[in-house]
Amino acid sequence: MTTMTPMPGSEWAAVLLVIGVCVAILPSLPRQRTWARSLVVAMGMLVAARYLGWRFSETVRPADPTTRGGLWIWSVFLFELAAIFNCAVTYLMLTRTSDHSAEADRHEWRLRRSSPSALPRVDVFLCTYNEGIEVLEGPILAARGLDYPNFDVWVLDDGRRPWLRDFCEAKGVGYITRPDNAHAKAGNINHALAVTDAELFVVLDADFAPRRDLLMRTVGFFEDPKVAIVQLPHHFLNADIFEMNLGLGDQSPNEQRLFFDTVQPSRDAWDCAFCCGSASVQRRSALAEIGNVPTGSVTEDILSSLLLLRKGYITRFLNEPLAFGLSPESVKGMFVQRQRWCRGGIQLMFLKEGVLGPGLTPLQRLFFFPIDWLVQTPVRLFGVLVPIVYLWTGLSPLVGADVSELIDYQLPVLAALTGPMIWLSGGRYLPLLSTGFSLLLSFRLVPTILSTLIKPFGEPFRVTPKGSGAGQGVDGFARGLALTLLGLTMLGLLINARPETQVVSDPEHRTAALFFSAGNACALVLAILAGRDRGRRRTAERYRTDARIICEGDNGTWATAGLLDVSVGGARLSWPGDRAAPDSLRLHPSGVDPIRAAVVRDDGDCLGIRFDLADDRQRDAVLQWIYSVGVDAKRAPLSPARLTRRLVARCLG
Repeated sequence: MTTMTPMPGSEWAAVLLVIGVCVAILPSLPRQRTWARSLVVAMGMLVAARYLGWRFSETVRPADPTTRGGLWIWSVFLFELAAIFNCAVTYLMLTRTSDHSAEADRHEWRLRRSSPSALPRVDVFLCTYNEGIEVLEGPILAARGLDYPNFDVWVLDDGRRPWLRDFCEAKGVGYITRPDNAHAKAGNINHALAVTDAELFVVLDADFAPRRDLLMRTVGFFEDPKVAIVQLPHHFLNADIFEMNLGLGDQSPNEQRLFFDTVQPSRDAWDCAFCCGSASVQRRSALAEIGNVPTGSVTEDILSSLLLLRKGYITRFLNEPLAFGLSPESVKGMFVQRQRWCRGGIQLMFLKEGVLGPGLTPLQRLFFFPIDWLVQTPVRLFGVLVPIVYLWTGLSPLVGADVSELIDYQLPVLAALTGPMIWLSGGRYLPLLSTGFSLLLSFRLVPTILSTLIKPFGEPFRVTPKGSGAGQGVDGFARGLALTLLGLTMLGLLINARPETQVVSDPEHRTAALFFSAGNACALVLAILAGRDRGRRRTAERYRTDARIICEGDNGTWATAGLLDVSVGGARLSWPGDRAAPDSLRLHPSGVDPIRAAVVRDDGDCLGIRFDLADDRQRDAVLQWIYSVGVDAKRAPLSPARLTRRLVARCLG
C-alpha cells in the first residue's frame, strides 16, 4: 500500500477556499435573512470543528500534562477552546436579527392621528451627578423641545446644586433631588419614581439629548403588554477615544456600533435584548412588579431586563438614532466606564436574581452569561503572551506540527471566524482595530475580572466623567504594559534572528512565530497610541447632519446649502459651486428667527461659519433647532487604504 504525497502548495487550499467564499459569495447573500446568516455561521463552525479535531488529536493529546512543556500546551489549548466556544455562542445569537422601524412607522402614524388627551403621559428623566452646564444645557433644552403633547421633563440631580435648580426653573423644567446618593443612579431613578406618576418614563444620562421625535417613535410599542422597556442605540456626537487618539476622525465605525447595530438587533430577535440605561423608555407598572430599578448591581440596567424576563416582560430594541450623547472623552473616563460594565456583568453570576438564578430558560442563561468579559478579554492578553513565551523560552504552544499543517488548519479557522463577522456586521467589525482596542482594555479589565471574581461586591458606583470633569492625560499603567510586551516581542524576534542567540532552532517554527508576533506588535502599537489623550479642539461638539438650509449672503446671494455639521457656536456648509461665497450671511432655519453668521473659512465648496447670536433666547432656540434637523448617524466609509495611511501618519507623529 502506497501513501499519497500531498501536492506542493496544497496546504493553502483550505484557507484560499474560505477566503474565496468570504469574498465572492458572502456579499451576494441577503444579510437580514435567517437562512443566510445560519448558513454562514455553520460554515465558520465547521471550519472551527475541523481545526479543533486536528488541534486536539495531533498537537495536544500527545503532550504529557505532568511536564512543564505539556502543561503549557494543554493550557494554551484550553484558552483556544474557550475562545472558540465564545465565538460559537456569539454566532448562534447572530443567526437572527430584527428591524422594528416599519413597526415604529405604524405606531407613529397612529399616535399622530390620536387625540393628545388619549396619549399616555410620559416623564422624561435626565440623571446627573457632577456634570457641568456645558454638558447639561443641550440635553435639557432638547428634552424640553420633544414633539409630543403630554410629557414632563425632570432633571434628577444627585449633586444637589443650587445653580442647576435655578437653571431648570428658568428653562421651565422640573428639578428633583434627594438627601443622599444611596444606590447611585438606580437610587436616583427610584426616588424620582416615588414623586412622579406617569405610566411611561424615559431615562437619559446627563449627556444624552433626545431627538424631537423620540417619543413618537417609541411610545406606540407599549401597546404590546409584554413590552416593559424600549431600548434605543447609543449614538455619539464626538469621536470615541480610539478614533480620536489614532487620528481616525469620524470615518471609522465607532467602537460601540458593533454592539448596537449588530449584536443588540440579534439579541432582540431572540427576545434577549437588554436595557442599557440611557436612551430607554420604560413602563412604570412593569418596573413596580420587580420592586422598581434593582440596586444589587452596578449595572442596574441589564439586571432590570433579567428580572423583567422572569415576569414575562421583554426589552424591545429599536435601532434608530433617536438620542445622542458623549462617548468617554478621555482614556481615564473610558476605563471607568468599561470597568463598571465588566464588574456589573460578572456580578450577575453571584446574585440570586442574576443569570444563574431560577426562572430563566437555558438560552436566556447562555445569552446573558458574561462570557465575553470572562473569556474574550483575558484571551486577547494571553494571545500576546504565547509567542513571547515561545521566543524567550522555547516552550511551544503545540507539539508535532510543521508550518504546512499550520497553514492547512490554523489559517482557515482565522479566516472562517473573521470573515463571517465582517459580513454579519456590515463592515462594522475591523479586525485589527478591534484587536488593538480590546488589548488596550485588557490591561485594566483583567485585574478587574480577577478582583470581582474574588470580591464581587463592595466597589462603589463610579460615574463616567464627561465635559470639564473628563480630564486628559495618559494611562501609564496600560501604556507601560503595552510597551513592555512590545519590547519583549521585538527583542524576542531579534534574539531568534541571530544564530548564536537563537532559542527556537527550527526555521519553520520561527517563521510561524514571526507571523503571529507581527500581528501582536501591530495591535500593541495601536494600544500604545490609543492610551494617550490627544485632546479635542472644539469646546462644543459638532452634530453631523444632512439637512438643507436657506442662506442669504451679504452680497445679495441666496442659496440652499447643505448643512454638514452644526453646533451652538457655528456650522459647516456645503456651498453651491455656482454661487460666490459671501463674507457673512443669515441662515433661515424653519421655525427659528434668522441666524447671523460670519464666514471664517472658505474651502471653495465648503464654508466654515461662526454664529453671532443675539441673546440667550436665540441661543436656546438654536439649540432646540439643532436637535430638530436630525443628526446624521451614518459615517462615510473609510477605505482600507485611507485607514492605513492615517494609522501610519499617526505612528509617525
